Amino acid sequence: MAAGDVLMASGDLGSEEEVDESGCLEPLFYDEAAVVAEVTAKAERRRREAEEKAAEHARNLEEWTWRNAAHQAVLDRIKEYDPETGEVCYTRFYHKDFSSFDIDEESPLPAMRHTHSTATTYTNPLGEQFYRLFESANILSVKIAASDVCFPLQVYGTVIARDYLDFKCVYLFRRCREDFQVIHSEDESLILTGPTRGLVLMDNLYLEVDLKVRDKKDKDQELSKGLCVIDGVRLGGWDYSRVGCIDLKSRLSTVDVKFAVVVSAVEATFEIKVMKGNFFGEITAYTSRIQDCLVLHDSRAGGVTCDGSGMIQLWRRVVCVSKKEKLLLKIATASTTQTVDFTPDVSGAVKNEITCGDVTMHIKVNWSIFG
Repeated sequence: MAAGDVLMASGDLGSEEEVDESGCLEPLFYDEAAVVAEVTAKAERRRREAEEKAAEHARNLEEWTWRNAAHQAVLDRIKEYDPETGEVCYTRFYHKDFSSFDIDEESPLPAMRHTHSTATTYTNPLGEQFYRLFESANILSVKIAASDVCFPLQVYGTVIARDYLDFKCVYLFRRCREDFQVIHSEDESLILTGPTRGLVLMDNLYLEVDLKVRDKKDKDQELSKGLCVIDGVRLGGWDYSRVGCIDLKSRLSTVDVKFAVVVSAVEATFEIKVMKGNFFGEITAYTSRIQDCLVLHDSRAGGVTCDGSGMIQLWRRVVCVSKKEKLLLKIATASTTQTVDFTPDVSGAVKNEITCGDVTMHIKVNWSIFG
């Protein structure tokens, strides 16, 4: 009986398992087509992503190859062998990506950008406006200090400045072959017609010289070609303006560039109109600290003195002056000389009227910061 009881108990337990299994477990349905479709879709997505990534890489590689080639082509063009120094060097500014930077583009920034509205850096709680004054540089003169070709020289070509504002071309001297300037000696300067705006001496100021000497037999020669730098880092940090000089020895000559560093600088743009008489003479500008003059106009060099409205055709209109100094304008004729001084400002304009001999002139100075 005991054995039968055990067997009966085993049978009862087995019967109970079947009831529990049929009542608690749900049937399992497996959709093979859906699983295959999902796997296939994932594989397709991975394939498309791989193709898109490969295509993007190919585009990036193609663009990089093109940009690198364009950049290198410009570098190759501005790197030349100089027989005077025996070295291969860059003749123009080269610190840009030339695949996107046009080395020949002229700076679009005009003078007097903030004459009518001062660019305020910040305003303090008292409502006082503050602005930043940069250091600047006036190019006083560019001379052929020494030449393997005998004077007089019929010189043409370009002298270009580049500054921190946009590093684009700001012409100081620009003459074509038919409009050459005759240089009689090493003491005579090129007639500078720029800059057309104030130059900022932050980091470096780059000067590109490309001068040729005209030959009567059409055998023109390269007189000077190269790059020179006014080091704004080394010259910065002073509390007063001062004069410096750099030399460029290249090709057949040595070019001497004389400049004045101007601290806490503002930009002065001149307009001079003859109200009475006929002006024939020289107009120069200088500052109370630096007596070296910038020649703005010299009738003795020829050309048109005034336009139809009486405005004097200034070779250079823009002079930079320290806010801590005075700007002086000297007008000289054969018979007399007059000097008038101006106190620099960060914006606005000042007018003055002077009489120099038989000539009466209206002078306007437009002030601006660099911004």
